[in-house]
Amino acid sequence: MHSAAPPANEAHRLWALRQYDILDTEREALFDEVTSLAACVCEAPIALISLVDVSRQWFKACVGLAAKETARSVSFCAHAILQPGVFLVPDTHADPRFADNPLVTGAPHIRFYAGAPLFTSEGYGLGTLCVIDTVPRTLTETQRKALQLMRNHVTKLLDVRLKTRELAELNQELDAYSYAVSHDLRAPVRAVAGFSHLLRTEHGHQLDQDGNELVADIEHAAKRMGRLIDDLLYLSRAVRSPVSKESVDLSQLAGEAAAMCRRMYPESLLSVTIAPGMRVQGDPRLIRLALDNLIGNAAKFSAHADAPAIEVGCEVVDEETRFVVRDNGVGFDMAYAAKLFEPFSRLHSSDEYPGTGIGLTTVKRVIERHGGRVWAEAAVNQGASFYFTLLPDPAPEGA
Repeated sequence: MHSAAPPANEAHRLWALRQYDILDTEREALFDEVTSLAACVCEAPIALISLVDVSRQWFKACVGLAAKETARSVSFCAHAILQPGVFLVPDTHADPRFADNPLVTGAPHIRFYAGAPLFTSEGYGLGTLCVIDTVPRTLTETQRKALQLMRNHVTKLLDVRLKTRELAELNQELDAYSYAVSHDLRAPVRAVAGFSHLLRTEHGHQLDQDGNELVADIEHAAKRMGRLIDDLLYLSRAVRSPVSKESVDLSQLAGEAAAMCRRMYPESLLSVTIAPGMRVQGDPRLIRLALDNLIGNAAKFSAHADAPAIEVGCEVVDEETRFVVRDNGVGFDMAYAAKLFEPFSRLHSSDEYPGTGIGLTTVKRVIERHGGRVWAEAAVNQGASFYFTLLPDPAPEGA
């Protein structure tokens, strides 16, 4: 028996294999499906996705074989990763490299082997997609090409898995960043706002008019920075939080958001009409976040109307349920509608209508993460209507 020599780039190859973090992981349906397809197309009783480790070959997926790994010293795949094309052994008994291999003389009694090596973009051979039979044979040209195409698919699956792992690590870093923003930036910004307020209210008499105005500007800027930090954290939550799927009473959530708006604008004669019985499937926490922003915006931009009014309802168009938050406020020019949902985009002066420009971006992220869409229709000084779609949920039995 001739064991395969390690490739010249063995240290780098093993490093590349480790980056995938795949060894000794649980079975995954996509890998299993490719392996089953390879067995069917190549008409082989055994098919494997084999990864060549330091001293073993480990099987990510297998058909027709109970073992999860074998020693590298008896591995056919360790030979296959040494060359780029399909590695074929038509009859192991006639090949001196394998005639006395324990996998040939004993179970699973390999007589035929064909392995398509799995190479990274840097050229490192990780393992193979291989098919095995207990009788001597070969592959047809069609089967050989099919095995190579399936090998390419496995390589892409491995790359997707690697990117997913990298994204998970990046999300962990973003979580740490969000924590830092929440605890390390919020506190000093609030301190600046608080001390500025104390300076202006308790020691303002010691300052001239210009000094008092400067302190007021500092307090205002600190409060605005605090709101921006809060809104960025809300956006971060909307983008990265897991989305649950449950029955949500949209009418109730809209009522809670409207009640909050009335507390924010106590002097406004704000009228809010909410259609009853609106139910959707989704994450109640994220949907409430979207409604807070939509209804909050409607209240803000209609605050100067003679009789500010907000309507929250739904309509069915072409068998699609569309929800709407409509106001009779200042509206906007539809020529700029495409910019509405961009981060930090504003169509009105922040002096007249305070805000950070993050709210509608958050709404868009929430709705899209639920598989819906959001858009707006408006006219200058004629109010605005913000439409969004979510999966409707029938009212519970007995309701």
